[in-house]
Amino acid sequence: MKTSALNLVVFFTLCTSVLMAQSNSFYIGANGGANLSKFKYTEDLSELYPTTNSIFGLNGGVSLGFEIQNFTITTGLQYSQKGSEYQTDNFTDEQGTGFFSAKERLHYVSIPILVGYRKYFNDKIGLSFTMGPSINFGLSGNIDETTEYFGSDQVEMENFKVAYGSGVNDDYKGTQVSFLLSPGIVYNINDKSKFTFNVIWDFGTEDNFNPRYKNANDFFTDFKGNAVNRSTVFQLGYEYHFSFGDKY
Repeated sequence: MKTSALNLVVFFTLCTSVLMAQSNSFYIGANGGANLSKFKYTEDLSELYPTTNSIFGLNGGVSLGFEIQNFTITTGLQYSQKGSEYQTDNFTDEQGTGFFSAKERLHYVSIPILVGYRKYFNDKIGLSFTMGPSINFGLSGNIDETTEYFGSDQVEMENFKVAYGSGVNDDYKGTQVSFLLSPGIVYNINDKSKFTFNVIWDFGTEDNFNPRYKNANDFFTDFKGNAVNRSTVFQLGYEYHFSFGDKY
C-alpha cells in the first residue's frame, strides 16, 4: 500500500513538472448539436427486425480538459437522445398476416473520457482527432409500437415507458459503455477562445438489454441476440482556455 501511494505521488509530481515546463492550457466549454441513432441487432433479433432506421435526436453539454501542446484530455457531462426505428417483415399468427413496427426514443446523460491530438496549420485553423470511452447513464425513454393486419382497418398502437436498471422488470442496463471516435476542426478566435466542430461516431460496446430482464422474458428464449445503440453525432462547440505553465 505504501509503495502504491509513493508511486502515485511520483507520477503526479512528474506530470505536474511536465505541465509547468510547457505552454499548456486548461479549458472549459459548451457544445450542442444533432445526431442520428439506430440499433444494431445480432443473431435471431437481426432476422426478426431486418429493417432498422435512424431517428433524429439532440445532444449538448459541458466539457473541461487540458490542452498540452498538441494533445488534449477531455471529459465533461453530455446529454443525448438515442434510439431507433425497427420493423419486422410480414408475419403470420392466429390473427392473420401482420406487420409490426416500433420507434424508441431514449435519453441518456454521459461522461466521456477522451484523449486527442490537434494539428494546427496556422494561427487560426487546425484539425483534431479524439477517441475514448463514454459511460452512459439511462434517464428515461418511450417505445411506440404499431401492429396492423392484412384485410383489417384496425391498427393496434401501444406506448411503453422504458425502465433502466438491474431489476427483473428493467428493460435496459442502467449504465452502458460506448466507444467514441471523433475527427474535427478547431478555429482559434484568439488566444483564449476557440470554436470547434466535430463529427462523433458513438459505437456501443455491449448489449443494451438488462441480463435479468432477458432471462425472465420468454421472448428472448425464442429470439436470441443483442441490441447495440450506435450514433453519428454532429456537434458545434466553444472553448475558453486558461493558460498556465508558459515555457521559459
